[in-house]
Amino acid sequence: MSLLKRVTVLAVIMAALIIPVAALSENAAGEASLRDNSVWVSKGFDDRTAGTVTVRVFNTESYPVQVSVSIVDIFSGATYASGNVTVPGNGSADLPLSFKIGAPGTYHVNVMIKGADVSPIQNQISNFEITVGRSIWSNTWTYIAIVIVLIIVGIFVFLRMRSAPKVDNAGEFTAMEAERKAGKKTSGAKKEEYKGRSKK
Repeated sequence: MSLLKRVTVLAVIMAALIIPVAALSENAAGEASLRDNSVWVSKGFDDRTAGTVTVRVFNTESYPVQVSVSIVDIFSGATYASGNVTVPGNGSADLPLSFKIGAPGTYHVNVMIKGADVSPIQNQISNFEITVGRSIWSNTWTYIAIVIVLIIVGIFVFLRMRSAPKVDNAGEFTAMEAERKAGKKTSGAKKEEYKGRSKK
């Protein structure tokens, strides 16, 4: 075989090997991804109420892609929340994920996206921190303060009632009693008059 034929055969073999590898890497690279600052806490967390983490997914392809997004605890592997979002072509989409973490503290999570068009390199943001605060209603001192305020208000109302000027109702009562007795006498006189007329 001549040198020219050998080089041609070698070039054809190389091209045959390179095309599938390039196609696989193109397919694996995908176009949906997470970027820096594409995950943030949009509603704060505390130990009594749910918070919200918003994830922005980017798509540099011309067609829309659908991906699933999960927030997973780094240490326990527990999934706090997950959801699906369709990302338009050459655009981005925000997916808010709301969930509750019952104890205060700092939690480290992985934010991961999965889908046919997701790059294996860009499919997660690792070690995103979520800080869970303590609710004011989880504090004993809140209830103690409420009880103290109620006691102070009660004492204030009691003292105001005691220091208010007293109205003398005795005169009113005597007048009413006299009126009542006068009414009885009048009705008695009318009865007598009625009886007297009937005897005639």
